[in-house]
Amino acid sequence: MIGRRVGALLLVLIGWLGGARPLMAQLEGQSFEVTSSPDSVTIGDTVTLHLRLRMHERDMLFDTVPQLVGQRDRAIQVFSISRLERDKDRAWNGVAKVAYYRPGRQALPQFGVAFARVVAGIERAVLASENGTIDIVPTLPPGDQALKDIRPIEHTPSPLWPWLVLPLGAAFLLIGLRRYRRRARPVRAVVAAAPLPVRDAAAEALDRLREIEAAAWLAQGNPARHYEAVANVVRDYLAEIERTPARELTSRELVRELRARQAPGDAVARCRTVLVEADGVKFAAMTPGAPESADYLAAARTLITEWPTARDRRANAAG
Repeated sequence: MIGRRVGALLLVLIGWLGGARPLMAQLEGQSFEVTSSPDSVTIGDTVTLHLRLRMHERDMLFDTVPQLVGQRDRAIQVFSISRLERDKDRAWNGVAKVAYYRPGRQALPQFGVAFARVVAGIERAVLASENGTIDIVPTLPPGDQALKDIRPIEHTPSPLWPWLVLPLGAAFLLIGLRRYRRRARPVRAVVAAAPLPVRDAAAEALDRLREIEAAAWLAQGNPARHYEAVANVVRDYLAEIERTPARELTSRELVRELRARQAPGDAVARCRTVLVEADGVKFAAMTPGAPESADYLAAARTLITEWPTARDRRANAAG
């Protein structure tokens, strides 16, 4: 629950700092509906909320996990919010599990997703879901109800035998171990521990790229999975080499972080190109062909093999 609250706060804070603004009404081609199943439950029952999001074909989502927006109602408990998945109608669908602890007609939680529409000059905005309600039925019938007395807690005395048996057992065990050690002290052979192999992050990343190429997702008509897998390899490699949370950062944030770490400009430019191409396939529904996909894989290999490590940077600075 704390993680969800922090995520919602970050969504609003990032939007305010980065120029994002929540939209009170959807733009053209957008809709965000939240419906409940069932539409009438008793207090404390788990309610399944169905989230259905439609975006314009030129819109790009920054995250497919909606966050709660607006003031949080203490009478509503949110158990989980799933990731939005796109169906055959190109709509995004997901579910959320909640419970209500106040009777009457209650408002459904409001969710929001961050998106961009570059052609309209919107670099970052928050699309909020439409308002909805649900009937919460009390568990007790109406009218005054007689309260029953609470029975006092019965205190059962603890048995005394564990306090006697356990110390005696521990004492006998210690005596037995001491006698056993005195009788025979075996000579232990000292075996030199083999040195741990040194991890080669670049070699591991190149092996993963070969596995992606062998999976032949392009031939199966799934270029989005191919691009996402290659981009994840690049992000994991940069996380290992640069000691930065590359998986948790957006493409723009990761490029900004690499520049702050004084990575060479040409290497950062190649990294930005690889990440932007993957974002275009994932969020903008671009459909590259086989030659473009092969060039993308080759660009990722070049990025990994030519990325300057910290030792290379120190050598260049000394020279």
